[in-house]
Amino acid sequence: MSDGKNAAASHGKVPALDGLRGLAILMVMVSHFIFMSWPNTMWYRVLQSGWLGVDLFFVLSGFLITGILIGSRERADYFRRFYKRRALRIFPLYFFAILVVWLCVVLIERAPERLQGWDSWGWYVFFSSNIAMAFKGDWTWHSNFLDANHLWSIAVEEQFYILWPLVVWLLPNRILLIVCALLVHFSTPVRYFTDEQFGQNFSMASYMLTYCRMDGLAAGGFLAVWLRLNWHERLRELAHKHTRIPDFDIWLVRGLLLWLSVRLFDGLAHGHTQYMGTLSALVFAAMLYLALNPHPTALVRRFCENDFLQHMGKYSYG
Repeated sequence: MSDGKNAAASHGKVPALDGLRGLAILMVMVSHFIFMSWPNTMWYRVLQSGWLGVDLFFVLSGFLITGILIGSRERADYFRRFYKRRALRIFPLYFFAILVVWLCVVLIERAPERLQGWDSWGWYVFFSSNIAMAFKGDWTWHSNFLDANHLWSIAVEEQFYILWPLVVWLLPNRILLIVCALLVHFSTPVRYFTDEQFGQNFSMASYMLTYCRMDGLAAGGFLAVWLRLNWHERLRELAHKHTRIPDFDIWLVRGLLLWLSVRLFDGLAHGHTQYMGTLSALVFAAMLYLALNPHPTALVRRFCENDFLQHMGKYSYG
């Protein structure tokens, strides 16, 4: 990132980001596949926590979407262009997926009575399945063969898309940076508050409602704004002037990544609190920052540019 405006800031093709997507989908797959393996062991709890890969997807989304919005803020078709591109990217595959599940329930299993209440198909049609699950306090149930529960994260993304373009359009970058930092900071208290309102510990609501997942999205957004303000270069110059440490920002983020990762691992191995969501968001934001480091020996970037991870990331959306 020595040139101030790196590839990510200009939204060129960044292979390491595909690798991060690949890592995210692998984490989620491991979490699902070992669900019945090694129960009640520390390693089971750690590996089963691959669900945190969803947090990595949210960090990446917050970073890329915020960057796209900032880059097109001055366009006359700012809103229309953004929503058109999101619709073309998401709607065809999403609606095809829920149509297949609906057809399976109605025509093959002949159980249309399942599509009622919190399990109503309207929640999926209007990208609000996360809200239905939150108030139901459980996963939705439709088919014995196909499952649509995982689409709750797409619902979070779509709800994020409704308001975030307006926020980015209205706020100058420096204020937007502060807003992102505040959203990260208050996400954990908001999850505790939501649990209290729903009368549960670690409720479906605090896991799935969009306002409870803003730490990941906002952490990515913070990073996108930070790079566009060029403050990483200012920090680097200031640190080099007083300490003579080259690439101070990279070393600082490396240290943060190590410290945060140890705390996250310890929390996953010995218990779980609502703060784990914020920890994971910060861990993945640090990984993302290091994945953008263009230095030839950058370890995290080289890891993320692994061909297998890039291949998985390329197809992870589908």
